[in-house]
Amino acid sequence: MATRPKKPQSKPQTKKPTTKKVVAAKVSEAAVRVEAAPEPKTAVRAEAAPEPAPAVRAKAAPTPRPVLVNAVTPEEKLPEIAQAAVDSAVDTLEKSLKAVLPVARKVNSKLVDIAQANMNSGLELARDLVGAKSPMEMMRLGMSYWHENLGVFENQAQELRMLSAEFMTTASEPIRAHIRRA
Repeated sequence: MATRPKKPQSKPQTKKPTTKKVVAAKVSEAAVRVEAAPEPKTAVRAEAAPEPAPAVRAKAAPTPRPVLVNAVTPEEKLPEIAQAAVDSAVDTLEKSLKAVLPVARKVNSKLVDIAQANMNSGLELARDLVGAKSPMEMMRLGMSYWHENLGVFENQAQELRMLSAEFMTTASEPIRAHIRRA
C-alpha cells in the first residue's frame, strides 16, 4: 500500500480549538442530512459544510420510494370469466383430494404394516443374538437375518412403489380431466 505524502499543517489557532471540532462535526452531520433528504441550502451551510467523504455518503439512508396506497379497492371483484376459472380450479382440486383419500389410507396402512413387520423381525434377531454363545454364532445369526429379510425388503419396496403409482394416478385424473375441458 502506497503512503500519501503528508500535507503541511497550518498553525493551530489559539481560540477554542475544541469548539471548532464540535462545530465541524455538527456541520458534517447537517451535510449528510441534506444529502439524504434534500432541503434548501443556506449560504452558511454551503460555505461551512465540506464535501462529505464517500464513506459518509454510503451510510446515508436512501430516500424512500413512493408507495401506492389503495391501488385496488376491496370492493372490486374479479371479472366473471376469471372468477369462473378460479372456482372451476378449486372444484377440481377438491375432487382430486377426495378421490385420493382412500388410496392415501391404503398407503398409510401399508407403511404401518411394513414398520411393524420390520420391528418384529429386528426384535427376533436381538432375542437370538442375546442367546448366542459365541461370536461365530452371532455372525451366523446376522447373516441368516439379512438373507431372509432382503427378499422381504424388496417385496415391501415393490408394494410401496405400486401404491405410490396408484396414488399419483388417482390424484392426477381429475386434474387431467379439467385440463382436457379447458
